[in-house]
Amino acid sequence: MTPSRSGLVSLVAVALLVTSATAHAAPAQHGRTFYVSTTGNDSDAGSSAKPFQHVQQCAKVLTAGDTCVIAAGTYRETVTPANSGTANSPITYTAAPGAAVTVDGTDPVTGWAQVTAGDLATLAAGDSHIPGSPFAAGVNAGHIYRAPVTLNPKLPGNQVFVDGALSAQAALVYPGTNPMHPNLGTAQGGTAKSLSDSALTQPDGYWIGARLTARNWFITETETVTASAVGSVTADGWHNCVGLAPNGVETYSLSGRLELLGHAGEWFYTNGSLYLWTLDGDSPAGHAVEAKQRNLGFDLAGRSYTTLKNLGVRGTTVQTSATSTHDVIDGLTGRYLSAYDDIAPDPNMVENPDDCAFLTAGESTSGVMLMGTQNTLRNSTIDWSAGNGVVVGGSHNTVTGNTILHTDYMASYASGINIIGPYETVTHNTVSSVGRTPVNIDDKMTSQTVPGETVSYNDLSDWNNLVNDGGAIYVCCHNNLAGTVFDHNLLHDPAATPNNNLTPGIYLDNGAYNATAYDNVAWHNTYGVVLLNGDSSTGNKIYNNTSGTDPKAVSLFGSSYPNSEFANNIGDVDVRAGATVTNNLPYSTDPLFANPSAYDYSLQSGSPARNFGVVRPPATDGYRDRKPSAGAYQYGAPKWSAGAPGDRTTVQAERYADNSGVARHAAGTGVVLGSFDGGDWAKYTAVDFGSGRTWFHGSVGEDPAYAGRQFQVRLDSLTGPVITTVTALSTGGFDTYTDQSMPITPTAGVHDVYLVALGSSPGVANLDYFAFA
Repeated sequence: MTPSRSGLVSLVAVALLVTSATAHAAPAQHGRTFYVSTTGNDSDAGSSAKPFQHVQQCAKVLTAGDTCVIAAGTYRETVTPANSGTANSPITYTAAPGAAVTVDGTDPVTGWAQVTAGDLATLAAGDSHIPGSPFAAGVNAGHIYRAPVTLNPKLPGNQVFVDGALSAQAALVYPGTNPMHPNLGTAQGGTAKSLSDSALTQPDGYWIGARLTARNWFITETETVTASAVGSVTADGWHNCVGLAPNGVETYSLSGRLELLGHAGEWFYTNGSLYLWTLDGDSPAGHAVEAKQRNLGFDLAGRSYTTLKNLGVRGTTVQTSATSTHDVIDGLTGRYLSAYDDIAPDPNMVENPDDCAFLTAGESTSGVMLMGTQNTLRNSTIDWSAGNGVVVGGSHNTVTGNTILHTDYMASYASGINIIGPYETVTHNTVSSVGRTPVNIDDKMTSQTVPGETVSYNDLSDWNNLVNDGGAIYVCCHNNLAGTVFDHNLLHDPAATPNNNLTPGIYLDNGAYNATAYDNVAWHNTYGVVLLNGDSSTGNKIYNNTSGTDPKAVSLFGSSYPNSEFANNIGDVDVRAGATVTNNLPYSTDPLFANPSAYDYSLQSGSPARNFGVVRPPATDGYRDRKPSAGAYQYGAPKWSAGAPGDRTTVQAERYADNSGVARHAAGTGVVLGSFDGGDWAKYTAVDFGSGRTWFHGSVGEDPAYAGRQFQVRLDSLTGPVITTVTALSTGGFDTYTDQSMPITPTAGVHDVYLVALGSSPGVANLDYFAFA
C-alpha cells in the first residue's frame, strides 16, 4: 500500500502523552521507597545505595503506600505483586527519572553451532521429506545454525528476535519482515475444505500435519492439514462459517515443517532445538538472539490500587483481573505484546450461536488485558501485537490518551482496542495500522446487550490491512446499543484492500440496533461514516456526521429501520422504510469546508450547511447560528480535536544539513531521502526534543529484497549516544511509505540528530519524514 498524504495524517497526529511525565518519577507518597537496578542484589536492603536486582523482589515487599523506583535496563522476569494498595495509599512501580525500563518476555539464546551434513543425514533418517527440501539446500550452503533451548510449551505462540527485530517463522512462502504485510500464496480453486494451487508441487502426503493458515474476505482461520496431493491440500476440520475455495479464500500459507526453513531471516523450533538462518547467512553467535518465554511482564491479577508509571514491556504484556480495581497503567511503552500461532475460540466466549467461534481468537487473552472495574490505561504507546493492543473488560474502565499501532496481525476479531465489558470509556486514542478493526465490540464476547460504552474523540486509520470486511469501529451482531455512544471520532484512510470501496467508518453489522452516532468525520475511501447492515434494525440515531471526501454519510444495507432517524449529516443518506431522513446535505452540494486539503472539515462562513440542521442534542449542542449546522462542526463553535494528545517534533528527512552518500528524490509527500546504504549518514541540526520524547516514528520505504537492514539514531555526533536502532521492515517498495516506530532513550532538549546506516549492504531504507514524540 502506498499511503496518500492523507493516509499519513493519523501518524502525524500520533501525539503521545509520554512527554515530561515520562521523564520524571511519580510524585512522592506516604510510605517506603525501594530501588531496583540490574546491577543490584536481591539479598540487599533495596535502598538507593544497595538496590534489589529484580523488580519481583520489590513486588514481594511492597505494601500500601510504598514505591518501587526502577533504574534503566532490561529485566527478564514476570512481576507478580504480593499485595494491593489502598484508595489513600496506592502502590507504585515507576521508572527512575529519565530511565528507559523494559520488562522483557524473552531470554537470550546461545550455544549456536552450524548444522552439518552429518546432522542433515540424521534428520533425514527420521523424515523422508528432508532430502531435496529448502532446508537441506540451506544446510548445504552453510547458512543454517542450531542452538539447544527449551521454549515455554505453555505459550500460545513463539517469537524469535535477532538484534531486536522480529524474525519470521518458516513457511511455504517466506513471510517477509512485516507481519502486517506478509508474503502469502494464492489459492486458485478448491472445495469447502480444500484448496488448490499449482505451486504445491510436493508429493502426495507431504503436507499432512502442517498448519494451514488461510484468509478469506473477512477473517483468518488455521487448521491442520489432513490430506495432501500434488497441487492441493485438505483440512477436514475447516469450519462451515466460511469454507475454503470456492467460498472466497484469497491467500494462504503452510507452516510447521522443518523442511520449510529455506530463506534468510527464518527460524524453526522442534524438540529442544532452535534452527535459524540469519538475514546475512552468518553465525547467530555474532548477533543478539532472543526467544519469547513469558506471556506476562506484570501480573496484576487480584491486585488493586496499583500504579505502573513510565515502564516498558517487550515480548510480554500486562494484565489485571476481574477482581482488580483502581489499577493505573500510565505511560507504558509496549512492543510485541502478544503472539499466537493458531486461530482458536477464545476461552472466555459468552455465546456461540454459529460455526464461527474461532473468530474470537485472542479477544480476551492478548494485548494489555484491562479487566475488573475502575482501571485505567492512559498516556501509553503500544506497537505490534498479534492480537489486541488492549482489551477492556469488566466494567467502568478507561482507555484514554494512548497511541496503538500495528495490532491484530493474525487478523482475527482481536483489534486495536477490544471492548468486551459494559460501561467502558474509550477516548482520545490514536489507533492505526490494524489487521482488521481499530475498535471492536463482538457479541460472542459481550453478549448481545452492550450498554453504556463511550467511544469518543479517537483518531482511527489504516484498518483492514489483512482482510476486507471491517470498519474503523466494528460492532456485531444483533447488539442492543442502548446507552452506547460513538461520537467525535476521526475515521479515515483504510488500507488499500480489494474491497476498500465498501469500507465504512462505523460499521454496525448484522442487526445492531439502538445505535447513537454523532459528530463523527470520515474521509478517503470510506463507504459511509456509518453503515448499518441488517433488516429491522430499530431505534438508531445518526446525527451530524460529516463525510469529507466520499459520497456516503449513512449507508443502509437492510430494507427497514423502524423508529430510526438520520438527520443533519453531510453526505448522501440512504432512505429505507421506517426511518426518518431529514436535513441531510447531499454530496452534490459543496459544503464549503474550511480547508479540506489539510483535513479540516469545519465550515466556511458561506457554507450551505449553516442553519441547515434541526436541533438534536447532544449532537447540535453549542450551535451559534439561528439554527444548527449540518455536519460534525457547528459553525462558530470551538473546533474539537481527536486522537492522543501530546508533543511531537517532525523532521522532513530530505532536509539534512550534512550527509555522506545519501540523495534526494521526488516521492512520498513530496521529496524524500534515498540512496541510504550501509555506511551512509545524514545530519539534522537543532532538533527539539522538548521536555521529553520517548518514541521515534519514521515514514519508511523498503523493498522486500532489502528488508531487515538497520539504521541508528545518534545524538550530537556520528559517534554520539545511540538512542534507538530501527530495523526497516518491508513496505512493498522503496517508495511505498508506512509508519515504523521504535522507543528511544528518553531524551529532552535540543540536539543534532544523525541517522547512520549500519553494515555495508545497499538499500537500507528510504525516509519521507521522521518524528520524535
